[in-house]
Amino acid sequence: MRILAVSDVHSPRYYDDFIRGLERVNTPDLFLMAGDMINRGKIDEFPKLVDLIHQILGDGFPIIACFGNEEYAESRKELLSSDGHRVIFLDEKLVTQEIQGIKVGIIGTQGSLDRPTNWQKRMIPNIRRLYVQRAERAAFLLNKLMNKVDFRILLMHYSPCLETCEGEDSRTFGWLGSRKFYTVIMEHQPDLVIHGHVHGSVRYRAQLGKTLVYNVSIPAVGTITEIEL
Repeated sequence: MRILAVSDVHSPRYYDDFIRGLERVNTPDLFLMAGDMINRGKIDEFPKLVDLIHQILGDGFPIIACFGNEEYAESRKELLSSDGHRVIFLDEKLVTQEIQGIKVGIIGTQGSLDRPTNWQKRMIPNIRRLYVQRAERAAFLLNKLMNKVDFRILLMHYSPCLETCEGEDSRTFGWLGSRKFYTVIMEHQPDLVIHGHVHGSVRYRAQLGKTLVYNVSIPAVGTITEIEL
């Protein structure tokens, strides 16, 4: 099963890189978006990206996405109404897909930060508790899928581990991701974790126990990530 995954296009910022990435890959069985596909809540950019995927790769595969911090909370309802028929958005939810006879369970979440930004602390009440709840929810959904699917995939925006943040200052990890999700991964061992958000990484793949973790941020990787599962 071939998976294509990408995040942090921040369209129109890395739009050209996205086009070049699509032109160098083959049609996948599954396309995953790990958030920040648009820049600063520019909802009108999202349909352009989906149009490109269909124009270059066709439409015979599911596109599944989670939200990033640039898909602003107040704009998500509009995003769902405009492209919810072409993209499956997962916000603390799961979906199962049968692909080439393989049953795949995908959980989507924005993820958590160990250190909320000053803006988040001002604007989002109980943000620290929310970040704890997201990790707890991911653990619950991973457990729910246990022995019910052939592969479990955790699709998230923020990073769950230091390993795929290599190249960034490790002291800033609290603003890049959360150790809470590292614990979730080590305890529940999904087959694959896809994340973004980390633009300055120089290491894009890590293995945590039996779990493969990929940072698919296009500013870091430079292209769309191909994964054979």
